Amino acid sequence: MAWILYKRRAKVTQEIGVLQTELGQSTANLDFLRSQINPHFLFNTLNTLYGTALQENSERTAQGIQMLGDMMRFMLHENHQRQILLTREVEYMRNYIELQSLRTSTSPNISLETSIEDVVAERWIAPMLLIPFVENAFKHGISLKRKSWIRVTLHYEADKLYFDVYNSTHPKQELDLEKDHSGVGLENVRQRLALLYPGKHELLIRETPQEFFVHLTLQLSGTAQQ
Repeated sequence: MAWILYKRRAKVTQEIGVLQTELGQSTANLDFLRSQINPHFLFNTLNTLYGTALQENSERTAQGIQMLGDMMRFMLHENHQRQILLTREVEYMRNYIELQSLRTSTSPNISLETSIEDVVAERWIAPMLLIPFVENAFKHGISLKRKSWIRVTLHYEADKLYFDVYNSTHPKQELDLEKDHSGVGLENVRQRLALLYPGKHELLIRETPQEFFVHLTLQLSGTAQQ
């Protein structure tokens, strides 16, 4: 009996050792892959593509590459901060809308209207707080077969940000893999607002079979929270 227990224990110890070795190799491989995908390499590649597009007189392509690079820098350097300047959040949102405009500009049935004011005052906001509403509008409000529209407005006055997103909606396809996950991003934003801006925000969402409307009023601070 003692011999059997010893052999079983030795076998378990050996299996644990094999797993630890495999895990170490997997971690090393993951670190190696991460080291290969260097952000500076990606940015340099984008700069090269940007220069090539300009040489070929592809101004729209160059513009798209430049905006994509700006968005990547935002995601890499500012997305993980607790707060960023409102101007940077607005700039990221503008780049996103412009990139989407390049994709939908050839569709006559799609109307995109924006009125995004420049915010001169130095105000701070949690990153990626506004963009989910715009992403949701493009994800669920655009159809290449039906008339669609998106309207985005942003206004800042007296320490308050007023943000509206209004878009058409269309019946979800049965084969849409994400149809059961719609609203997850908005619920996440709702929770973040409740946690980060208690008593300092108002979020109204109205939905009908034909349209989706979001209104956000947010009181912002002139100093960054540490």
